[in-house]
Amino acid sequence: MNHPFSGIIVRYRRSTPVAGETAQSTAQTHDGGKDAVASPASAVPTDELHVNLWEIGGEPFLDLGVMIGDWASCESVQVDLPWSLDSRKVSDLGARLNGEKSIAAIFNEVVHYDGFADRNYANVCFRRDDGVDFNHFTLLRLNSTYFHLKELNLADGTSVTQLKINLPLPQTNKPNQRVYVRFRIRNIPDSVYASVFRQKDRNLLSSSTETRIIDFRINMRRGVPDEILTGDDNVHFPHFSKIHFFLTIDRGQECVFQGNTFKGCRSLVDEEIWNEYVGNDAWLSAKGNKTVRNYLGYQWTDSYKSNNGSAGDSGRRGIKDLVVLGRFSKTRSSFIYIIRFLTLGLIFGVAGNALWDVFQPQNQGDDSLTTVAVDHWKTLRFVGELLFSAWLLTVLSRDTIKAVRVCVWSGLKKLYDHARNAGL
Repeated sequence: MNHPFSGIIVRYRRSTPVAGETAQSTAQTHDGGKDAVASPASAVPTDELHVNLWEIGGEPFLDLGVMIGDWASCESVQVDLPWSLDSRKVSDLGARLNGEKSIAAIFNEVVHYDGFADRNYANVCFRRDDGVDFNHFTLLRLNSTYFHLKELNLADGTSVTQLKINLPLPQTNKPNQRVYVRFRIRNIPDSVYASVFRQKDRNLLSSSTETRIIDFRINMRRGVPDEILTGDDNVHFPHFSKIHFFLTIDRGQECVFQGNTFKGCRSLVDEEIWNEYVGNDAWLSAKGNKTVRNYLGYQWTDSYKSNNGSAGDSGRRGIKDLVVLGRFSKTRSSFIYIIRFLTLGLIFGVAGNALWDVFQPQNQGDDSLTTVAVDHWKTLRFVGELLFSAWLLTVLSRDTIKAVRVCVWSGLKKLYDHARNAGL
């Protein structure tokens, strides 16, 4: 499946113009390296972006958390997705972060949580060891009316979904009030971020190695069609203080290579809070996936580090993008693969012995191929049947069976639609 770009694009729709920014500079959001929402050189960005990609339940899903540094100046968050998305696949996670443990698991900090049952927000802050609170922010709980989807058909025949999350108005006019919104997108096509390579002779072996290249790009404008980046002067790329990406996959996959922003991995065995966070999803529970015990979390992070205006800073005012790159390998084997391998060995052994009996040197008589074929035609036919059976065993792989099943299902669906349209 072709996609216009890899990964996602996260931008803000500003409710007020940025100070000192002209309409002309706003229109040049990606020309010559300029950015419309560039903060003053002395300012330190407080925005953060958290991206969690979960490969659980057979269908990957994506959790996005956006920490907005100035709530009053942001009207909505816009996420560009390089595939068609159904509105039923989007849900808010603010209500699930309903305690200090769940929020602490997200931010890896000691937190103080002050929630309100009758309001769509909660007040949260981090707490140091000495009891001093810092980094206050508001956690939003949004219903489906705040999420809006729009599909764009591009000139190359592909489609893009623009997901807009409208933000409620802040309760106070306090400047630089931070707000956090977190939501989930289900049924992520793995072709958006992964390429799979398999051994050519895997159908002849009892086990094979499957290699996946993970290439997930966040706000990387290179290669993104101009139809997406231009046309709306009110949408801007923010500068983040941190961009975190977590990939949660089963522990049977080995990470053999990772990009320079890779931080490490951790086990989720003893973190029951993640089981509660993931297992509460009715969609996942219906698939029988209520635990992350057999999974590992891999982390890529890029953080802003100010050099106090020195030459090493080079005018950098925050993190604009993040490229997640990793190479994972997994050895696949099963009882069926082992039985097939043993069966192929038996077939080739029997066929080899039969051919040796047919073509072994004769001390007397006519040993021409014609005579041999006539005298041993039943044996040769038996050998041919054995080799044909071996070919069938190698062809009937997992991918072939899946393709046949999809083809049959598609044909039956077309017949059903034709019969229904004909009034049968």
